[in-house]
Amino acid sequence: MKKISYLCVMLAMSMQVFGQDAEQDLFDLSLEELMNIQIVSASKKAESSFKSPLSSTVVTKDEIMASGATTIEEALRLVPGMLIREETNGNFDVHIRGNDNLPPGNYVFYTENSMSLVMIDGRPVYNYINGGTFWEALPISLVDVERIEVVRGPATALYGPNAVTGVVNIITRKAVEKNVSVNGSAQIGTKNTGIYDLSAGTSLMDNKLKIRLSGNIEERDRDMEEYYSYYLGDYVPGDQVVDYSSGGTDPDRFPRPEIAKERKGANAFINYDVNDKINFSVSGGLQESLAQSVFMEQTSAPVNLRSNDTKYVNAIANVGGLYAQYSYNKGMTNTLAGKEFADANTDNWAAYDFDMTSIFVEYDLPLGKLTLRPGINYQQSTYSDMAFRGNTGESSIGGERTLSNAGYYLRADFKPTDKIRLVGALRMDSYNVPDDNYFTFQFVGTYNVNENNLLRATYSRANRGPFMMDSYADYGFGNGITGPRIEYVGSEELILPVMDMVELGYRGVLSSKMSLDLEVFHSVTTDITSFEPTFFGIDPNKGIYLKYEYINLDLKAKQTGVTFSYNFAPSSKVQLRAYATIQSTQLEDYDKKVTPVAFNPQTFTFSLPTVERMNTTHKQTPSIYGGVTGNFRPVEKFNVFAGVYYLGSQTYRHDYAANDESKGQIEMPGRAVVNIKASYQVYKNNSVFINARNAFNTTASEFGFADEIGGLYLAGVNIAF
Repeated sequence: MKKISYLCVMLAMSMQVFGQDAEQDLFDLSLEELMNIQIVSASKKAESSFKSPLSSTVVTKDEIMASGATTIEEALRLVPGMLIREETNGNFDVHIRGNDNLPPGNYVFYTENSMSLVMIDGRPVYNYINGGTFWEALPISLVDVERIEVVRGPATALYGPNAVTGVVNIITRKAVEKNVSVNGSAQIGTKNTGIYDLSAGTSLMDNKLKIRLSGNIEERDRDMEEYYSYYLGDYVPGDQVVDYSSGGTDPDRFPRPEIAKERKGANAFINYDVNDKINFSVSGGLQESLAQSVFMEQTSAPVNLRSNDTKYVNAIANVGGLYAQYSYNKGMTNTLAGKEFADANTDNWAAYDFDMTSIFVEYDLPLGKLTLRPGINYQQSTYSDMAFRGNTGESSIGGERTLSNAGYYLRADFKPTDKIRLVGALRMDSYNVPDDNYFTFQFVGTYNVNENNLLRATYSRANRGPFMMDSYADYGFGNGITGPRIEYVGSEELILPVMDMVELGYRGVLSSKMSLDLEVFHSVTTDITSFEPTFFGIDPNKGIYLKYEYINLDLKAKQTGVTFSYNFAPSSKVQLRAYATIQSTQLEDYDKKVTPVAFNPQTFTFSLPTVERMNTTHKQTPSIYGGVTGNFRPVEKFNVFAGVYYLGSQTYRHDYAANDESKGQIEMPGRAVVNIKASYQVYKNNSVFINARNAFNTTASEFGFADEIGGLYLAGVNIAF
């Protein structure tokens, strides 16, 4: 009833709207104009997306709204080269060009995308526990999004560590030039889903000062209330899931099996434009979230609850050619939130307090045909598990730990002729862990054959940053006398993973109705890290002792692929697009576990895994993925957006496969998800709609051993005045 009440309020608002300004409509733009939408992330300055020197895509708020995407992650299914898999209702695994789950046959936290950098208005949003992005913990929602810019390929030289496979930069809206403006959306549907977003803004001081406030609420249930148990090889209720390392069950582990996501957030944005060359912006907000998806398993089930409670502030100043940005984020995250419902004295080694700081200072120095952009960047993250220790005092990282890096970089943009553009970026990062310096680079050349055809070539190197668990893990249990002592140990001397990439691209307007974007890439990733059992023996102080360590592997991942995006607008009422990535990832010197860690209670001894070294094809990243979309407006007020997102076949291999391949490895066939949104304009930009995600209700898992995802059917209203 609460969800229906929210929807009725929004519907009433939309029916009473008068005199609002119409926003730009997709059908008002020509194909050429669509290809020239502004992008900032590719070169850190505003330019036409057609002339962008890197493989990049811009998705606007209008396309997102038309598509019916219900989350930012789902909206990324509109972007070529993005591999998006739904784990539970509304929770997605997000990768740029794959290279996921390296090495295969490890724990589920290695499936998280730790190689792509996600930002909001240039502010990094990244978790440093094991890397990656907790998407449900973003404080903003789709009502806040102006556009999403995606850069594919290594970009550490531009943005610092973790921009290895690319960058997703979410650009937020400013208030429009009105005394009062309101934007919002409400939709309710199956799986007890309710999504509510509302934003209000004002423009003051002759439109120089813009203020906008926003809030969002999202609630969803899972498609199922069971969990896959590796030990049992089947989906069972939470209290029946068996931990395969101990053979026991934990009834406190899965206290809310029905929930997929609960989140709420609030934000404030202030923009002040002194003139065309000087502007300032400040934003801040907070969020609380609880999501049940794949991240931390503790050798039992891949799907678990995760909670986040965070706050942030972000300040940006542009003064002439000087750009400065300061951002700060703090809060608490619990990657095994089921433990919150256990006894207060129980150790929770998966919960942390944290704060993160990032500072950028850059300056544009124009020198005729050459523009230099020197810059410095400092980032620091501090995590503490002190507040979550129980009776034993055991913790995961041994107290309060800090990771930091200072980066120094220079970008040069040279246009010797009207047709040729040469871009180079060099960066040096100095880390506290490991105590070492890393040099990264990016060299780009573009050639304008004519005003409708652009060729480009890129050679780049990028490195990932360190993580808390990789560097500082310090956790153990057992006394080594009545039972074995098992310890998990990080290393402050790990070599950071590095990717080298070569890429060729073409972008062209083939006619007034057709355009094509094509990119061919080859990358090599080395120094991949893993969490492995490395030692068994008897220690004078620890007794019977088994040690797990974070180590660098000999493994190399070599990926070769092609991505294309083809746009066709046969009439003013129809827009069509097809895009796909076809790729192959080859693994060299991959150590496949063929037997597991085994404990013999009779002899009180362990045996370490045996491995078979091989060169093989990595099948966790599908060999093909992409989509087809069509936007149709048969009459002025009625719009239909239909899309198909396709994932090719994939093989997910978990650590338990060394025990029993039939239970720890799954072959998933290709899956096509059909989405349809039909909307009717009540008045100008105010509309009512129906929205079908996975319209044909094809029930299947998109991610190994996660939920079997079926259709989601919604009805709602969009308002703008």
